[in-house]
Amino acid sequence: MTPAARHRPAADHGVGSFERVTAALEKVVGEGRPAGAWVKYNCPVHEAEPGRHDPSLIVRHFADVGRTKISCRAGCDDREILARLDLEVRDLYDNPVRRRRDYQRQVVRRPQPRQVTRADRAIDAAGLPLTKPAKDLGQQRSGWRKVAAYSYVRADGTVAGEVVRREAAFEHGRKKRFHQHHWDPQTGRMVDGGFEAIPYNLPGVMDAVAAGRTVYIAEGEKDADTAAARAGLVATTNAGGALNWTDEHSRWLYGAAEVVIVCDRDAPGYRRADRILTSLAGHVGRIRVVQAATGKDLTEHFDAGHGVDELTPIPFLDPATPGLLTTAPANTLDQVAASAGVVSPVAGPSPELTNTPDGGPTMATSWHNVDGPTHHDDTVDHLGSQFSQVVRALMQEIMQLAMRLADERRRQAEEARRESEQAQREFEAAQAAERKATEIRLSKLREHGWDRLSRSEIASALRDAASWSEQSETAKRMVGELAGHIRGRYGVHIDPTSGHVTVDTPDLVGQLAAIEKDRAAAARVRTAQDRMVEMVGAEDIDESKKAALYADISTWQRNPSGHNLGELTKKMEAAGVPEKTRTKIRFVGVYLGTPDGTEVPVADRAATALVTPVAELRRLGEPLVDPAEECKPRVDAMLQRYQDRLRHGVDTRTVQDQLAEAVAVMTDEDREIARARGTAIRRNPAAEFKPLWPDHVDRDELGEKIRMYASLAPQVEARITQDDGVDAAWSTSQRERTIKLGADIDKALTKGKGLHRLEKDQIRAVIAAVEAGDSVVPDMLWADDRSAAAIDRDRADEIGRSVAAGHRRQLEEILSSSAVPAEAARAAREEVAALVGHETSLAAGRISLGDYERSGADDHLLAKLSAAGVSEPMRNRVRNHLDEAISDSAITGKQAARIAARWADRRELVAAGRAPAVAAYDSAERRTDLQAGLESAGLDPDEIAQRMAADAGRARPLSAAVRHTPGETPGRPHRTTTPGQGVHRINHRGKGEPGLGR
Repeated sequence: MTPAARHRPAADHGVGSFERVTAALEKVVGEGRPAGAWVKYNCPVHEAEPGRHDPSLIVRHFADVGRTKISCRAGCDDREILARLDLEVRDLYDNPVRRRRDYQRQVVRRPQPRQVTRADRAIDAAGLPLTKPAKDLGQQRSGWRKVAAYSYVRADGTVAGEVVRREAAFEHGRKKRFHQHHWDPQTGRMVDGGFEAIPYNLPGVMDAVAAGRTVYIAEGEKDADTAAARAGLVATTNAGGALNWTDEHSRWLYGAAEVVIVCDRDAPGYRRADRILTSLAGHVGRIRVVQAATGKDLTEHFDAGHGVDELTPIPFLDPATPGLLTTAPANTLDQVAASAGVVSPVAGPSPELTNTPDGGPTMATSWHNVDGPTHHDDTVDHLGSQFSQVVRALMQEIMQLAMRLADERRRQAEEARRESEQAQREFEAAQAAERKATEIRLSKLREHGWDRLSRSEIASALRDAASWSEQSETAKRMVGELAGHIRGRYGVHIDPTSGHVTVDTPDLVGQLAAIEKDRAAAARVRTAQDRMVEMVGAEDIDESKKAALYADISTWQRNPSGHNLGELTKKMEAAGVPEKTRTKIRFVGVYLGTPDGTEVPVADRAATALVTPVAELRRLGEPLVDPAEECKPRVDAMLQRYQDRLRHGVDTRTVQDQLAEAVAVMTDEDREIARARGTAIRRNPAAEFKPLWPDHVDRDELGEKIRMYASLAPQVEARITQDDGVDAAWSTSQRERTIKLGADIDKALTKGKGLHRLEKDQIRAVIAAVEAGDSVVPDMLWADDRSAAAIDRDRADEIGRSVAAGHRRQLEEILSSSAVPAEAARAAREEVAALVGHETSLAAGRISLGDYERSGADDHLLAKLSAAGVSEPMRNRVRNHLDEAISDSAITGKQAARIAARWADRRELVAAGRAPAVAAYDSAERRTDLQAGLESAGLDPDEIAQRMAADAGRARPLSAAVRHTPGETPGRPHRTTTPGQGVHRINHRGKGEPGLGR
C-alpha cells in the first residue's frame, strides 16, 4: 500500500482531491513517505531533478472542509507547484465548482504568471536561485547526535519548550535536524511536540523593547546566541524553520525603536525577511534587512572576523537602502518640486533627508555604501501609484464637494433674490461674513505654511478655497497656490476650472511618498520649536538673551538631538530662565519633538541619560493639565454607573469612593454640580439624566479612537487602489468606520473641551504622521498627571516582571543541579510560582518588603524542598539566592513606589487647595453640609434624620471634651490611667484582677 493510500480519506462521497493531487505527484516525482498526519513528497519545483533529497512538500487531506492542503517548506509558490502537476487551485477541493456545460470552453491549461515579490527581486539581484537547491550529501556516516538544546521562555519566566538540534555526518558534509519539545506540567518533563509561538530569548527582547534598544532577528537559535555572545546584541528567532515566523511572534516586538533582520544568504532566508518585514511594518520605529558580509549566516560573518557594522543591507528588501528608485531621491521638497516643473510656494526650512535626528549619517551610509547604478523597480511604481491614488481620490472628492457647495450657494442666492429685496440683503450680508471668515482662516493657514499642514488639513483648505473661488479673489489665489503645493507634494495635478484630478509619473510620486514621512516628522519638531519660543518669550529676561535663546532653539529644531537639548538647557539656565520654565521646555522637546525620548549627556560623566516626556512632566512641581478638567468626563461616567447600580439594587460603595476621589480635585462650583446630580440620582434612580459635561473630552476613549484610526487607516487606503472586487464589503464598511473615527478626532480637536494646547498639537502630529504612512502612536498621548502616572505604573509592572523572571531562571538553575532530587523541583513548582508572584509585586512597588515577609513565600518554598529531600547545603544556597533576589526586588520596588507617591502627592496638593472651608461647628452651614453629605452617601431619610438628631444632641464638638495639662502636646487627650496599666491587665488576665474571670 502506498503512503497516499494509507492517508486516503475513509469515506468517498465524491471525494477526489487527495487522490488527484497524490496521483499527479507520484507521476511527476514518485512516491511519498508518511510524516505523521501528512505525506511528504519531493517538491516538483525545486526537487524534481534526480538525486537524493530531503522532501520539502507536505500534503494532507482535511475532511472537515473537504480539501487537500499542499505546502512546500522551502517556500515555493502553491500555484507554481500545481502548474508543474497540470492542476488548478480548484483541484484541491473535493467538490470543485464547475462551470455550466453550456458555457464551458475547452482551454489549454497554462501555468499562471507568478507574482514577483520584493524577495524575488532581491534574490534575483543577488544572483541566487529562486528556490534553494537540494544538496546530495551521499551516504550517512554517523548516527544522529544531539548537539544543542535551546529553551524558549515565556514572558512570565516559565519554560514553554525547547528546540533540540541534532546533527549527523554524511559522505559529503553534515546535515542538521531540529525537533521541538514542550513542557508537560503533568509529568514535569519535556515531551515531543510544539509549543506556542513566542520568540527566542523573549525576556531579553521585552527588556530591549522597553529600553529602546535595537533587537536583531537572526535565522536560528545558534546565530541568536552568537550575536549575544560575540557582540552583546539582543537577538531572537523563531522555532519551526525559516518560514514559520508569524504575527504572534511579531507582536512581542511592537513598539521597538529599531529591528534589524539578519537573514541567511539564500532564497528561504530572503523570503523569511520579507515575511517578517511585512509583519512588523507600522509597528516598530525602524526596520533594517541585512546579511553577512562573508559566508551564509551571522555565525560565519563573525567567524570571518567581521563586526556588526559590516553587515550588508540587501537591496529591494532593506527599506533604508537606495536602489528602488530610477534616480537617487532628491534631498528636499523644493528639489523634487523643481524636477516636476513646479516651484514650491512654501518658504522656510525643508525636511532634511540625509541625516538622522542625532546628526549622524543614515544607517545605509554608516553600515555599507551601495555603489553602482540604481535600478528601476516595479514595486516603486506600485507604492508610488498607491500613494498618489489615495491622494487623488481624496482630492477628487474634495473638488466635487467644493463644486456642490458653490452650486448650493448660488441656488440659495437665487431663492433669496426671488423672495424679496430684504431677504436678498440678509443673505448677501451672511455670505459676506462667511466669505470673510473663510479668507481669514485661509490666510492664517498660509501664514502658518502649507508645508506644515497634514493631508486632511490641506484637503479642508482646498475645499474652502475652491467653493469660494468664484466670489473671492483671495480664495481663487489660494486655490492656485494649493494646487501647486499639492502637485509638488503629492504628484497629483488639480485643474481648478474643471475640478479634474490626475497623477504625475509614478517614479516621481515614489520619491514624494518617501519625503512625506520626513515632512511629518519635521513639522512635529517645528511645532515644538514654536511652543518653546512662546515660553521663552513670556519670561521677564533681557531681550538680547531672548534672541540668543531663540537662535539656540532653532539650532535644536534643525537637529533635535539629546546633545542639543542638553546645551539648550544649560544656556537657558545661564540666561536666567526659571527652572519651572526650563522643565516645561524640555518636556515640550521630548513630548512633541522626540516623543520616544532622547539620550542627553550627563554632566561630569562619560554617560547619557534617557529623557522621556513622563519623567520631565514628573519633574514639574504642579500638574500641567488641571485635574478638574481631566476628570469631568470620568465623573459623568461614574455617575452613570452609580445610577445603574442603584437601579438594580447593587452595592454602590466602590463607585461612591471613586466619585469622592475624583470630585476632591474639582472646583467648588463643579463639586456642587456633581453633588446635586448624585442627590437627584439617589432620589429617583429611574430618571433620565443628561451628562453634566458632554463637551469635555474623555482622554481614554479618544486615545483608543486615535490608535484604532492609526491602525485601520493605512489598511483602508491600501484597498483604494485595488479594483479587484475582493472584500468589497469589508472595504466599504471599514472606510466608513475610518471616516467616522476621523470625524470624532477632528470634533474633539475643534470643539472638545478640557484638552491642553500641547495635547492638541500632539494629536495633530500623530494624524499627520498616519496620513504620511507612519502608524506608530507615541506611548504618551496626553499630558495630564493621571495618564502619565498610568504609564509609570505600567513601566513599573514590566520591570517587576522582568526582575522576577530573571531571579526565577537563576532559582531553576539551582534546582536543576544534580545535587537536587529530580522530583524536588516538580514538588515545589506551586511554591516557586507563588514566590515569583509575590516577588513581582515587590519589584513593581505594589507591596512592601514587610508585606512580602508576612506572606512567608520563601519559608514555604524551603519547607517544601526540605520535605522533598533537598539537602541542607542546597537549601542554604536557595536561601542565599532568595535573600539577594528579595533585596534586589525591594530596591527596585522602592523606586517605583516613590514615583507613584510623587503623582499621588501632587493630586493631594490639588485636592487640599480646593477643599471647602470648614464651617463653624454650631453654624447652619455645617448642618446643611452634613445633611447633603449624608444624602449623597446614599442613606435613606430615616437614617439621615437619626444622624442629624444625634449631631444636634452634642453640646460642642467632641474635640472640645479633650482636656490638656501643662506640658502635654495639644490635641492629645489627658491621661487618666497609670502608664503601662493596659499591658499589665493583659499580661495578668485572670489573676485576681477585678471584673475578670479565670
